[in-house]
Amino acid sequence: MLAFGPDGYLYIGSGDAGPQEDPEGHSQDLSLLLGSILRIDVDRREDGKAYAIPATNPYRKAGPKIRPEIWASGFRMPWRFSFDGPTGDLWVGDIGQNLFEEVSIARVGEDHGWNVYEGFTKFSERYRRQGAQYTSPIVSYRRKLGVSVTGGYVYRGNRSPSYRGVYIFGDFESKSIWALTQRDRKLQKIRRIGESPEKISSFGIDANGELLLVGYEGTLFRVVLDDSVFE
Repeated sequence: MLAFGPDGYLYIGSGDAGPQEDPEGHSQDLSLLLGSILRIDVDRREDGKAYAIPATNPYRKAGPKIRPEIWASGFRMPWRFSFDGPTGDLWVGDIGQNLFEEVSIARVGEDHGWNVYEGFTKFSERYRRQGAQYTSPIVSYRRKLGVSVTGGYVYRGNRSPSYRGVYIFGDFESKSIWALTQRDRKLQKIRRIGESPEKISSFGIDANGELLLVGYEGTLFRVVLDDSVFE
């Protein structure tokens, strides 16, 4: 997906391009635009491209073997990311391989581990880069709870005060909707708060900060939390 960040730059989610288990180590290869969150400046041009590289991108001056568009790496398939306005945090739902789905807060220059890790668990040592530091997700759930995470939004609306500051996301296949809180990127609480009428393709927010859900069959739903309390 594509989204403009609060800094005015365009962020791009890129998967590892497969096949299964990322056998070529694309997500750990910084010479490729794969398995990463990219960031570009579409208001300027440089080096013959239709965009420029922001000055604060972590690999802007890393040399010709590393792509300067990379903002954060080590993702398998970032399926929906969103910015939380008050904090600027970038939340990412990352679809797993065989066992785990992940939700993370990504920050500039971080490596989120795929395919060295899947969730909190070691997956393969083949493409571990020497000296690399890996960032763990906030939460990782097994396939008995769902098989394809769909990233959501931190709720900032007014209709459901107990949910303000709570991140709400779902799972495409199980249709479950969850809500979680975190502190310093460590999970505090997580609750299953409902089930979608359709498989969950995406989430959105309206002009008032109220949550919307996009069903796989093309229906746009409003997520009504009025009668629910997050505790």
